[in-house]
Amino acid sequence: MTFTFSHNTIRYWTTLILLLLLACAKQGFPPGGPVDRTRPQILSTEPKSDSTRVNLDSKVFIHFSEAVEHRTCEESIFITPMPAEPVRYKWHGKKLEIRFMEPLLENRTYVITIGTGTRDRRNLTLAASHTLAFSTGDSLDRGTIRGTVHADTPIEGTQVWAYDLKTDLHPNPGKTKPLYVTQCNALGVFNLDYLALGHYRIFAVADRDRSGTYEAERELIAVAPKDVALDSTRPAISGLVLRAAMGDTTAPQLAGATAPDRHHVDLRFSERMAEDGLEDRSNYLIHAKGDTLAVLDALLDFRNAAYVHLLTAPQRDSASYTVQVKQGKDLAGFALLADSSSAVFTGSARDDSVKPYFIQALPEDKSRNNPLNTPVTMIFSEALDTTWTQLAFQLQDTGKTALTGSFNWPDAATLRFQPDSLLLPEQLYKVVIAEDSVRDRNGIRLADTLVALSFHTLNPDTLSEISGSMVDEASGSGRIYMRARGVSGPVYELWLDNEGFYRFADIMPGRYVIDYYRDEDNNGRFSYGAPFPWQPAERYAVYPDTLEVRSRWPNEGNDMRLPR
Repeated sequence: MTFTFSHNTIRYWTTLILLLLLACAKQGFPPGGPVDRTRPQILSTEPKSDSTRVNLDSKVFIHFSEAVEHRTCEESIFITPMPAEPVRYKWHGKKLEIRFMEPLLENRTYVITIGTGTRDRRNLTLAASHTLAFSTGDSLDRGTIRGTVHADTPIEGTQVWAYDLKTDLHPNPGKTKPLYVTQCNALGVFNLDYLALGHYRIFAVADRDRSGTYEAERELIAVAPKDVALDSTRPAISGLVLRAAMGDTTAPQLAGATAPDRHHVDLRFSERMAEDGLEDRSNYLIHAKGDTLAVLDALLDFRNAAYVHLLTAPQRDSASYTVQVKQGKDLAGFALLADSSSAVFTGSARDDSVKPYFIQALPEDKSRNNPLNTPVTMIFSEALDTTWTQLAFQLQDTGKTALTGSFNWPDAATLRFQPDSLLLPEQLYKVVIAEDSVRDRNGIRLADTLVALSFHTLNPDTLSEISGSMVDEASGSGRIYMRARGVSGPVYELWLDNEGFYRFADIMPGRYVIDYYRDEDNNGRFSYGAPFPWQPAERYAVYPDTLEVRSRWPNEGNDMRLPR
């Protein structure tokens, strides 16, 4: 029998089949199933955690809930005590085998930490590090050190290292690997568990290259404020607080000097410098054969503190000058060394043709909720003629009436104006500086045609306060620095001459985190200590609760304790 189909029939059946296929394609999950958002977990270990009398030739097995990336897992495993010979890893699907290349030590507690760097095939990490402890003897060590690490950058994954001072009285983390290692979580919390009783030195290190040693000036480090002793009467210590920062172990150097014109010399240091003394013109000596070049002013660069700009008397063209910096310190407090504090430059005959320009103002333009006692600060690119600049400056109210006040100059490029009386609440104020009247020390006028900014004052009824007491558990010496950092707002600072009552007055409503330290070396800033030769950091703490501040509702009774 023969069947024949018309073109219309074929078109009908073809269209029907395509529609059925499309309908089927829209049902169910996309290819591969639903997106996996479950973090990998460790289901079990062999031996089990807290096992004792483990055979000296034992292997260790880690069973994961799913397949993980081998490299990320192996790089996130820490074993203490560290075996003399590196362990070997062998994978059996979701199970990892750790093989020791030499027998385990007798009567020793081993701690294996699998860190949060372990990732699955979808780049999801372990929710928290996992610790496996077992002993080759009859019992496990039970010493514990717990605390937190703080930094201005994300801290998760930073390692905490413990060195046994019985075996190494002066451990150098830059050369020696620690005896015990663990990791911080996202909040900086760490637990060093299963420690033998003893005397320990603690560091926190962002070991980027996983070398097990600290790379100075490349890796974040925190030095503990004290060594920790664990004994039978006190086998557990909690509340240890460390503050981490990028380490600095080298003294600064004067890296070079150039003369952009006949009245200026630019000094370049090897790193950012502290302001102390560098803006004092008497700190500099410039001389050539048979001649001394007068330094009229000195200015630390506002945008890059590795530069200092000197204003000089007219230089001799092509003369070879030597500039000497008498003293200076970097931000870590290291002093400029005598043998690296001078540089040679060639005198210039070029006239100064670079116009000064406006850099920044405080309050910021169009800012709101500024206090009624706010001074106005204007920062320029170079030293100005202060008399002409003050004549050009006006702070105007909404009626364009200029306010009276006093001027001072923190440096020759920074003008500060303090009104004679408090500003009015919830008012708009404007700052105007005309170009024609502002000029630098050589008479060159401002590059900007008009510098103008405006800001609003706050309503005092919205203000509140935080208060309480400060107690130093060690009864140390030196002033106590306190800072209230708004979660999404301003920062308030205060100094206490000693422990006792404190008060952050007239602050904006919001949520605040309070941290504090004791300035025991009286240098006006937090001292992070040094890893080697060891110098302890200053004692630092963060109040555990975020404080909610509401308008006209003082938040009182927030008692702070500075740990020993």
